[in-house]
Amino acid sequence: MADQSQFGRRLRALRRERGLSQAQLADGTISPGYLSRLESGTRPPTPKVAAYLAERLGVSVSAFDVPAAAAQAPVEDLVKAITAECGTDPVAELLGRAVEHPAGLPLPLRWLALWSRAGIRSEDASDEQLLTAGQELLRTAEESGIPELRARSLVSLSRLHRSLGDIKTAHDFAAEAYAVAVDRELPKADAVRALMVLISTEAESSRLHEALKHVADLELLSRGTPRNMRVEALWTAAGVYVRHGNHPAAEARLLEAMELNGSRDDLRLWMRLRFAAASLYLQMHPCRLAEARRTLEEVEPALALVGTDTQYLEFRTIMAHTHFQAGEIDEARELCEKIGREALKLEYRDRVRFQVLLHLIEIRSGQLTTGVRAIEALAREAHETANMDLAAEIWKNLAETLASARSS
Repeated sequence: MADQSQFGRRLRALRRERGLSQAQLADGTISPGYLSRLESGTRPPTPKVAAYLAERLGVSVSAFDVPAAAAQAPVEDLVKAITAECGTDPVAELLGRAVEHPAGLPLPLRWLALWSRAGIRSEDASDEQLLTAGQELLRTAEESGIPELRARSLVSLSRLHRSLGDIKTAHDFAAEAYAVAVDRELPKADAVRALMVLISTEAESSRLHEALKHVADLELLSRGTPRNMRVEALWTAAGVYVRHGNHPAAEARLLEAMELNGSRDDLRLWMRLRFAAASLYLQMHPCRLAEARRTLEEVEPALALVGTDTQYLEFRTIMAHTHFQAGEIDEARELCEKIGREALKLEYRDRVRFQVLLHLIEIRSGQLTTGVRAIEALAREAHETANMDLAAEIWKNLAETLASARSS
């Protein structure tokens, strides 16, 4: 059990997060005055009272041990919290030792260690390792009884399954995360995170009507959130509007997001946003080639300074698509050859798009039968894995390329 002052602070935070007054939480079982003294730390809680309050708040008793806000704490804070237990190894090793420490960490702190370790995981981790880590994160959150941790774990698993191409599972996890955020009246940020990944999975599985309804909720809910969260919400909305064919609405959201996000705020997000914008410009009909190229040119100097291997790969892949859309087939082929097997490191959707591009280049180079058969197989695979939007995009690109090849 936490000490008196920590228990009181956590009790007050949980009560306020749920919009309850002291009288409402006490509910006639304990006096509001006693509850006030508990929150101020002037009275210690008994096990019976702690169990009662945990039940009323919908959490386990361990939720009083560590503030849920710790889930958003930087890795440095976690390192300080567990260094005394685990030594002074490099951060990744320290987190690993913390998770496996024989004395056992309090569940919220164990969750934070798992969460932080996942954030700095090796890019060479296998799909199986990533899924195992995600499942362990969710199990720990559920054991803690803290709904904030559960919602964030579900969002993390949804994003992971989406990156692996399992849209149905990704959608299920996202829907559950959003339900937890709404039902338990979690902080706005948790609802926004869940809603963004839910909208993405809805749009990618061709549930466009549902995605559009949720976009309206997202645009309202994300107002007043931290700037980076608002930026991500705007580009999520832009992606849905592109799929809906409402390109003016999509461009308005992209421009607002890019105005909000300066490179000095978060350079990683700044580059991700511009990669997303360039990709969306290429998906518009007709293709907004000039805007895509201008956006990529804006990113290139930053890549030269601080770009990671993953960011370079994403940049080169989008640039290859840009060359193809411009009819620069030789340039597109040359860049694809340079990318080569590195494309296997891309997320599922981008990896499939790259494979499609290779075969579209084959068609434009005269290898029509081979290219068409390969693209048809990729479209069927996307359909079978519930990536309905991707399947439609593949068929559209094939039809346009065949028409262009026949007219040239």
